[in-house]
Amino acid sequence: TLGPDTPTTFLSLTFPDVTPALAQIDELTEGADAIELRVDLLAPGPQYIPKQLAALRLASPLPIVYSVRSKDQGGKASSTDSEAYKQLVLTGLRAGCEYVDLEVCWDAKLLDEVVKQKGHSQIIASWHDWTGEMKWNGSQVAQKYNLCSKYGDVIKIVGTAKSIDDNLALASFVSSKPGKPLLAINMGAKGQLSRIINPILTPVTHPLLPTRAAPGQLSAKQVNTARALLGLLPTKRFFLFGKPIAASVSPTLHNTGFETLGLPHVYDRYETDTIDRGLLDRIGAENFGGASVTIPLKLDIIPHLTTVSPDAKLIGAVNTIVPRVVDGRRELRGENTDWQAIAQAASSVGPGATGLVIGAGGTCRAAIYALSQLGAARILLFNRTPENAEKIKAAFPNANIEVITSLESIPPPTVIVSTVPGDSLTSTRGAEGIYIDPKVVFAADTGVVIDMAYKPYQTALLQFAREGWKSVPGVEILCLQGFLQFELWTGKRAPKEKIRQAVMEAYFA
Repeated sequence: TLGPDTPTTFLSLTFPDVTPALAQIDELTEGADAIELRVDLLAPGPQYIPKQLAALRLASPLPIVYSVRSKDQGGKASSTDSEAYKQLVLTGLRAGCEYVDLEVCWDAKLLDEVVKQKGHSQIIASWHDWTGEMKWNGSQVAQKYNLCSKYGDVIKIVGTAKSIDDNLALASFVSSKPGKPLLAINMGAKGQLSRIINPILTPVTHPLLPTRAAPGQLSAKQVNTARALLGLLPTKRFFLFGKPIAASVSPTLHNTGFETLGLPHVYDRYETDTIDRGLLDRIGAENFGGASVTIPLKLDIIPHLTTVSPDAKLIGAVNTIVPRVVDGRRELRGENTDWQAIAQAASSVGPGATGLVIGAGGTCRAAIYALSQLGAARILLFNRTPENAEKIKAAFPNANIEVITSLESIPPPTVIVSTVPGDSLTSTRGAEGIYIDPKVVFAADTGVVIDMAYKPYQTALLQFAREGWKSVPGVEILCLQGFLQFELWTGKRAPKEKIRQAVMEAYFA
């Protein structure tokens, strides 16, 4: 959604061939909401475009801004061959790119023909002034604005700043245009302020790019850092609620994400096993950004929330609080990212699979919901107290749950989720703990085994897994659910690899 309350950016790729850079695309797009493919900068020519788009689609889920920049507008495409320009733009529309840039410097016939074929793409109608002569309070910019407004879903007007005052004139111009989404910036070092205050699809660069797409372009991290310094990005406080939480690496996870993207937020622990005054004061504070909720508060927190997501309601547990404003009123929404993390970890297991869930505590409900969402045909549920397992079964009438009383003779599962402490399982008969026969439980050639236990890293269950099975330790589930929380809170994708590296260093320390 493009609007002044949720600033967005796109990364301007400047590679002649994007494929060598795709291995780094997650790092390149840190903090970005879309990727601009500068078609005029691609070296091999027009026939190469579909391959570049396909490679980009496979490498990143972000929307694509498809741009053909002509020489008069600061690019490398012809400014005189209108047919060649039109065909290049139509290629982007036919490929279904989310945004396609259309320069309004071309004649009306071309612009009309292109817009008729826009399909589901959003047109960014653009005008770039490289002369420095355009004045934000002059007649030329008013004319270009009207032209862009006629043809575009998004209006893009770019000037060149000769002084800081040009940014103030730009800001005044933007405030007088409350209609369609307007991307308005000034190029050059003196225009950097305009990039910081622009909320709509600000073009950004990254230190790993060979060149900047335009003079004065900043990285997403620089934009966020500057916005925070100017008071445009208020500092929010985030928390982990529960007990015991002293050893949790969740602060490392989220603070690494904030620092990587240049966000001024802080994530801290608040240890409590009750919904006390300190917790309520924190979630009620104006600067409250969100919270993770762990045992024993995942159920107790629900009466203190405005609303709860349907899946969290069905699971009966909230592990994430997301503050938001709806119709001008602040509300607190409860979410459950545990089940989504389990589903992600087990996504390679297709519909119709047989699942095995060990344990009947609160976390097992998230595991059962995840398996049912993945299309498991059969869910085996084991718990040392069968009565508790029967209660879980009754809570999920639409899932095909079979309560089992032994792990010695069962149909071979292809996805296993353990929700009991990491030292609970044993393959030694008569030993303390839950007896498991690895040959029976891991009878299938391939599968996924997930242990929700946070420690040890290699639980007994994971050690039992045979070759061909994907093993997912509890700390990886912590990361996956944390990435989802980060996105719910910030609207930005988590910088996963940097976070994961920091988390593992803290975990093993």
